[in-house]
Amino acid sequence: MKKTVIALSLLAAIGVTGCSTTKDAGVRAPVESTTAIKDTRITTEFADEGVKLHYTFTGKLEKIEVFGVAPAWKGNYTILAEADAMDKLVKFVHGKDVSSQRRVKVISRSIERAADSTLNKFQSNDSTVAFKASDLESEAPANNDGEFNTKTNTAKRNASVVDQTLINTVTNITARGRLTGVRKARDMKVDDGKTYVAVYEWSENQQATADFIRDRMMNRAK
Repeated sequence: MKKTVIALSLLAAIGVTGCSTTKDAGVRAPVESTTAIKDTRITTEFADEGVKLHYTFTGKLEKIEVFGVAPAWKGNYTILAEADAMDKLVKFVHGKDVSSQRRVKVISRSIERAADSTLNKFQSNDSTVAFKASDLESEAPANNDGEFNTKTNTAKRNASVVDQTLINTVTNITARGRLTGVRKARDMKVDDGKTYVAVYEWSENQQATADFIRDRMMNRAK
């Protein structure tokens, strides 16, 4: 089991994506100056729940990754992994362990930290800032009343936008009892080949393509 968790963490790290635009003015600029804060991409990984969120500083959800796991020795392990991924998504959004309030707190803390120029160590070469929910939740509260604090109301408001989009998206892609609108991005076997791990991905661009194809098919059927 420990090997599986380690492998999942490594697989998650490989999947981090983002974008940046930098103009060469002949002088090497510090990291915090290369990407406007509004263009910063943030990833927050809820490792225990097998879900990773990709979104912008302004609260636009761009991608959801969910890790499905199944025993590789079973003949239908790919189907079981997809079922596991869907179960994790549903529990992540509608379950008791991860409430909407908790997600907003973690995401708002991620946004708050992404705006802090002193944390360049979290920024990758593609200007994506990555956080783990467990690390953010283990931080000491910033005030004396023990509340989970944010520097500005903007961070919390943008986090609420991400969360609401997440709820709507997951509700839609699981409405038919399977991961509709989600593609399998990559997979691997861990634990000496005993465990199969698949990463399923929803993205805004994929959703737009799926909607376009569906509309075209519906129009042709008329």
